[in-house]
Amino acid sequence: MIYKEKLEEDKLKQIMEQNISYLDQIAEQMKLGYLSVFAGAGLSVASGYVDWKSLLEPLCKQMRLNINKDLTEIAQYYKNQYGRQGLNDIVFNEFAKMPKNNENVTWLTKLPIKEYWTTNYDDVIEQEIEKRGKVVEKIINQESFKYHDPEREVVVYKMHGDKRYPDDVVLTKEDYQTYDEKRKLFTKLLSVELVRRTFVFIGFSFNDPNLERILSIAKNTLNSKSLPKHYCFLRKVQVIDYLNHENVLTENALGRYIQDKNYQELRIDDMRKYGIYTILVDDFQQITIMLQYLYNKYISNNVFVCGGIDPNNLSDYGRFNEVEYKKTDRLSRAEKFLTLLGKALIDNDFQIYTGFGAGVGNYILSGVLSSKKKNPMNIDVTNKEIHINSLIGVEDNMKTEIRKRMIEQCNSMIVLFGYGNDREKSGIFQEYDIARENNNYIIPVSSTGFAAQSIYDEMEKENELPDDFGFLKQEENIEDIVDGIIHKLKIFKKEKETKLNERLFSSISMYGIGVFLSYHYDSDNKIARQITELINTDTINIFTVIREDEKEKDDEIVKNWVDEKIKGTKITILLISKETLDRKYVSYELEKSLSQRNSIIPILIDSEENAFDDEKIDLIIQKLDTELLGMKLKLRKWYQENGKENILRWLNEELEEK
Repeated sequence: MIYKEKLEEDKLKQIMEQNISYLDQIAEQMKLGYLSVFAGAGLSVASGYVDWKSLLEPLCKQMRLNINKDLTEIAQYYKNQYGRQGLNDIVFNEFAKMPKNNENVTWLTKLPIKEYWTTNYDDVIEQEIEKRGKVVEKIINQESFKYHDPEREVVVYKMHGDKRYPDDVVLTKEDYQTYDEKRKLFTKLLSVELVRRTFVFIGFSFNDPNLERILSIAKNTLNSKSLPKHYCFLRKVQVIDYLNHENVLTENALGRYIQDKNYQELRIDDMRKYGIYTILVDDFQQITIMLQYLYNKYISNNVFVCGGIDPNNLSDYGRFNEVEYKKTDRLSRAEKFLTLLGKALIDNDFQIYTGFGAGVGNYILSGVLSSKKKNPMNIDVTNKEIHINSLIGVEDNMKTEIRKRMIEQCNSMIVLFGYGNDREKSGIFQEYDIARENNNYIIPVSSTGFAAQSIYDEMEKENELPDDFGFLKQEENIEDIVDGIIHKLKIFKKEKETKLNERLFSSISMYGIGVFLSYHYDSDNKIARQITELINTDTINIFTVIREDEKEKDDEIVKNWVDEKIKGTKITILLISKETLDRKYVSYELEKSLSQRNSIIPILIDSEENAFDDEKIDLIIQKLDTELLGMKLKLRKWYQENGKENILRWLNEELEEK
């Protein structure tokens, strides 16, 4: 590795280490309940809505204006020329669309956040919160501040209004200039919250006028003695945004790219002075991994205790109490085991979530209260160490929702006892099914019998049970069972954190100018993997290869995969071996590449096995001309032209002005 590459690699490593440090700080504030989110237009793009620039683009064309100018001025000029109604119609029609699934919003609303701020007109955040069964209150204008829903669990402050009332949304230059007259309560409250809480800004670009407005409020609010840390996910200025419709980087575009990159760096420095620290991402989708990291930080110590016995016979712990046991107090073997488990969980910094099943929840709570780490005064113990949502007396239609909400907040689940053989009606089995769907780590203590034993046997039959879980079935010493459970919880927590850290580090090389790799899986998969490795691990990180991870036979699945993956690419590499051009999907992939104007790089796999002579190469070129509608492409030769050393150069040549 040359000196320059080593420096670049070290720089990228420093960036990721800094990002992880920031994420850990965010997680700490989140656990303390001090975190708020401020969402910009970029967050809603994945829902199918346009950003502000795209929203006003038709107006720019109509008025023959440059879209890269001040967007608030463009909206103002349109209003001056044609009236406000045209703007209102654009807002109403755009946000009347049904939103698509948005992973970032999904993960964001899983976090324990009670306050959201947004300049967006759409309601994707509110809808996702309501899907989770939470009561959300929207503050959309000054009058909304007068009323308070006592049942609310989350509040969303819509600083620029709501899509349902387009007449009142903040859009024009005049709207911004008169903001503090018409919406001053938003400004005043935000000023207080910027001092009182930690904010995460998400969905903003470096030149977003709304970010400029927030920065202005921060500057006017904070002084050198009171600078709490805030964090901003910011998309990097990238070469891909400056390619023209032929995927060429012109000299003028290169100049704009350099200017914007420098401007972004200056903006980041300016934001830092006012307590806003930047987490740079390559793409808003990359934020998904970071939100998953935060979610894992939130749930990593949370354990759902699932179990109960027959409420009509609170002494029936089945065969668990039939094992010989030396009593040291009045508690039975089962009661002692549950008490020890509750205490051990708290002693080892785990938090307990439970539906307080009969004959189980009360003894788990006793263990919590006996822990050396509990609050000396037992104050708020049920809010800090153990979270109880009793299902006793709750209507059946509400029980499922309560179970989902509790289990979603947990990393692991311990299954104890249980009663009833009807899987459809059993709460234990319902909780087990929810945990499986949620990918929780499940520890079924088979020796407690009943449903726990059935679940253990089912997991063992399905090969879902780790090899070292035998103690849950065979161990008789209750202290050893408890120690084993705690040990398994700790190992899983550590392994999951390690995997997420690795995903965060690897994600930095997973974004760039998308390159779709078209090839014959059986004959060229080895070279396809090699090309993917060469490009995706390049320290300069301009390109990212997308290829099939495994062979798929179903036509519809393959075509759907191609449709989805090729959308985010600008270049298609076609690997040509003996059978490639006869492969039934190659025409489809080339057709899709042409339809979105991808540049195409054909590479001949000129190995001895393929044995291409001049006549065969001429036939390949003729067939390519037919497939690619007469495009004159340069045919590269992988071995003769040393593709391993030159693949990145070939890609870069596609960006140069033709």
